[in-house]
Amino acid sequence: MATAATDAQRAWVLDTLEGYWRGVAEIIARLPLARLLEPYEESIPPRFLSVALPDWASHAGVDGALLIPAQLLVPGDRPAWERVDWLGTAFWFLHACAERAFEQQHGPIHSFRFRLRGWDDRHWDHAWVNRIAVFLREWAARRQGVSARECCGPLPAPEMLLTHDVDAVRKTWAIRLKQTAFHGFNWVRSWVQGRWREGAGKLCHALAFLCRPANYWRFEELTQLETQYGLKSQFNFYGGTGGFMRRPRDLLLDPGYSVETPAIRAVMRSLQGSGCGIGLHPSFAAWNDADRMAAEKSRVERALGAPINQVRMHWLRFSWHDTWHVQQLCGLRDDSTLGFNDRPGFRNGAALVFHPWDRARQQPMALRATPMVLMDSQLYDYATTNPDQRRATMTRLIREVHGVGGKATIIWHPHVLSPDYGWGGGYREFLHLLAAGGNS
Repeated sequence: MATAATDAQRAWVLDTLEGYWRGVAEIIARLPLARLLEPYEESIPPRFLSVALPDWASHAGVDGALLIPAQLLVPGDRPAWERVDWLGTAFWFLHACAERAFEQQHGPIHSFRFRLRGWDDRHWDHAWVNRIAVFLREWAARRQGVSARECCGPLPAPEMLLTHDVDAVRKTWAIRLKQTAFHGFNWVRSWVQGRWREGAGKLCHALAFLCRPANYWRFEELTQLETQYGLKSQFNFYGGTGGFMRRPRDLLLDPGYSVETPAIRAVMRSLQGSGCGIGLHPSFAAWNDADRMAAEKSRVERALGAPINQVRMHWLRFSWHDTWHVQQLCGLRDDSTLGFNDRPGFRNGAALVFHPWDRARQQPMALRATPMVLMDSQLYDYATTNPDQRRATMTRLIREVHGVGGKATIIWHPHVLSPDYGWGGGYREFLHLLAAGGNS
């Protein structure tokens, strides 16, 4: 049995969305907002309703409507938009109530959407929390008889943060096997779907990838490309031991380098000196292991010669119950893991920097989380998209974040700029689209 959002949780929502009403949260709090009071059953998969907004706020929705969990529509005779528990809905998305309930029953999905069988993909297609904030500021402004900008200030400045998880600096046999397996899977999928010519190309690509050499040291190329657009990014480095004296699982699933080698130390310090951020990329097994994560953090800090606060989990290994708490215990303060491996989008319906709600302590955590909405492999490995489809996906995400004044991160791995992968053109196109706000 799930409980309705408490006063403290509703206050947390208002505080998290402060950028949308800039010091006048009391105006939002005074709106005649419906409120669900009774406990309810959390439906798994969640059931949604599309609630039409009034004409004066239709631009806050998608096709004039907002998606809500069905249980947060309060019974009554008023129009549906007046009966939605909007702060409770924002809390439900932001706190990922349904996914947390699923994890409690079945264990972590470790960021693979395919494990949520039967779930409605509209859940993750838009920044619903941000859109709710846009709607509420329009509602408050209408009651005041002024524009939303006059009432609450301008929308927050949108930002898509560029990040790079350094998974490889050279081509190892583990990488050859993993990527060949991806190509092989896509070959089988193309063959089953009757796309035999495309499948044959993927099989040839798989065999070529397995055998040919490649240069994965792409740091200078990456930073020069970003400099053309006046951008700086964050690089997350693996803090494990590296080398061959590791367990077979670690050899296969973790990066193979060590930050203690002179070349890695030098490039980390050079990147930081140029204005880029440096963060931790913990090992595959560290998602619920504070001792292991702390040791890896210390190894990266020694190599860098400076403390680090930022983190993203390797393979996006993540548990709602454990991972943020483990990161916080290790002194990490900014996480950007929250996203899916196998689809782009808004995992908790938000493009926001927020302090996750600690239900056990009934207060926000000290750690901040910034959602990840796009990763290179979502476009090339997990989906069989063509260039036009990839461009459309990137454009849609950029427009969503920009349109709602959101903030989110994207991942593009440095080594995929190598011709071995051929994904560098996609990143160049993303930067071009980003510079144009998705309007190019």
